[in-house]
Amino acid sequence: MNTASTPAKSLRERLLLQHQVQGAFLFLASPDVDEIMALAGFGALIVDREHASSDLSGALAELRAIRSVSDVPVLVRVCDASQAVIKPLLDAGFDGIVVADVRSATEARSIVEAAHYPPLGRRGAQFTVSRAASYGGQRDDYVEKARRETLVVAMIESREGVDAIGDIAGVDGIDMLFIGPLDLTSGYGRYGDLGSSELREAIVLAESRILASGCLLGGAAISANDLPSMFERGYAFVTAASDTGLLVQASKAAVRP
Repeated sequence: MNTASTPAKSLRERLLLQHQVQGAFLFLASPDVDEIMALAGFGALIVDREHASSDLSGALAELRAIRSVSDVPVLVRVCDASQAVIKPLLDAGFDGIVVADVRSATEARSIVEAAHYPPLGRRGAQFTVSRAASYGGQRDDYVEKARRETLVVAMIESREGVDAIGDIAGVDGIDMLFIGPLDLTSGYGRYGDLGSSELREAIVLAESRILASGCLLGGAAISANDLPSMFERGYAFVTAASDTGLLVQASKAAVRP
């Protein structure tokens, strides 16, 4: 899955060099579970803060747990593009932001403003004391490092989002558009029906628009078996598992009649 010969340290750099990465979501807000997932070999993990019942301190505890056992890149998913949500998470040291249900260029610009320092964004100069900059130890080069390594992802999860893909992708600082198929059913087919022909057609349309835009294409696989074909279609980043899903599957498999 690696078509580049030049090594790169950050997830963003590897993806821009056309590496293809398999990731997983972490919904359980459990540092212990996160450690197990970090040791499994995924190329990146996404700590969820859209649905998980945990605060900033909980997110930081998860990040520390993962970092204690692995160098796997860790993204965090948030529910909106507000600076109040995004900035503290990046200052804590997450490798990037995934913002749910982006529907317009206006929202995309808000994400970039919160995620990046001037002149691209409006992120405050907390690098003088922030954890991400080694509590100010990297103050001389952290801004450049953050611009180079912070991955900014907008999720496409609605009909409005699909229609606005060109506008969203055109916002400087948006690196990846990530297709979320379950929420996308709200605009295509019957809500929650991941097998509908309308949804499949919408995903194909979204894929083609994202690839044509020049942005990285990411998405959640409906089935883990879809992973190879998604990479063949040009996906840079695919999630095909979650801590919750794996626990449910393993629990059911462990029960003997």
